[in-house]
Amino acid sequence: MDDTQRKSDFIDVGTAKLCYEEQGQGTPVIMIHGGGLDLHNWDSQFDVLAEHYRAIRYDVRCYGRSMTSEPGAFSYHEDLLHLMQNLGLSKAVIMGLSLGGYVAIDFALAHPDMVLALIPVSPGLTGYEFKSKAYLEWGREMQEAKSLDEAVDVFMRYWTDGPSRTPDQVDPGVRDKVRQIEMNSFANFFPSMGQNREERLQPPAIGRLAEIHVPTLVIVGDVDMPEIHEVADVIKNAVPGAKKVVIKGGAHLVNMERPQEFNAAVLEFLSTIATPESGKGSG
Repeated sequence: MDDTQRKSDFIDVGTAKLCYEEQGQGTPVIMIHGGGLDLHNWDSQFDVLAEHYRAIRYDVRCYGRSMTSEPGAFSYHEDLLHLMQNLGLSKAVIMGLSLGGYVAIDFALAHPDMVLALIPVSPGLTGYEFKSKAYLEWGREMQEAKSLDEAVDVFMRYWTDGPSRTPDQVDPGVRDKVRQIEMNSFANFFPSMGQNREERLQPPAIGRLAEIHVPTLVIVGDVDMPEIHEVADVIKNAVPGAKKVVIKGGAHLVNMERPQEFNAAVLEFLSTIATPESGKGSG
């Protein structure tokens, strides 16, 4: 594949078709977006990574253009397995934000031989109980939302702006882009997800992090939810050799708010990783 050629297609994973894009050559780096978003979550990273790596991003089931064909139980980390198998990948670097973070971690536990390195960003963690006042208020307001517009407004207040900022303290261009992504993604998510049941990793990841033995970099924004920082510390302290980077001026969507700092941290990390092609990072 030519370095500049972008491919977009669908992969059949049995009860769903996953939309994915790939570009570049070399070590595969797979990007998994956060809840309420789609693969455009990674617009500021995709082309940059494709200059050095085989960059792959996809819409997880029920988000973006990845739709289910029939109701049933599923696991996001097993969808990732099918994606990799269909693309002929035996190993990859896995990077995921929020929901994508816990999917990446669960995948690393379920299929450890297929992970070269792990980059959880603003990560969730299966088995961790979110119970702060801000988190509970977000859940209540989402349930009370009477329209798609209201639901997106609530989502953005807590997860784009963060608990300590007002909307006018966030780059309006970032807010506009997030709103557009969420409007499109939520419009598909609610009718699709109602027919499906997610089955998460058992036992959950929170008690198994010491089983992860690949290079791991946790990235968080300094004004994200307090519990996200707690999860990041749990991962950093439990995964052998894990490192953590805190990026100033970013909330939950730190890669969209601070792309230059985020990309620099990721590329520096990837440059130190042993890869099948060269024995060292190709970045």
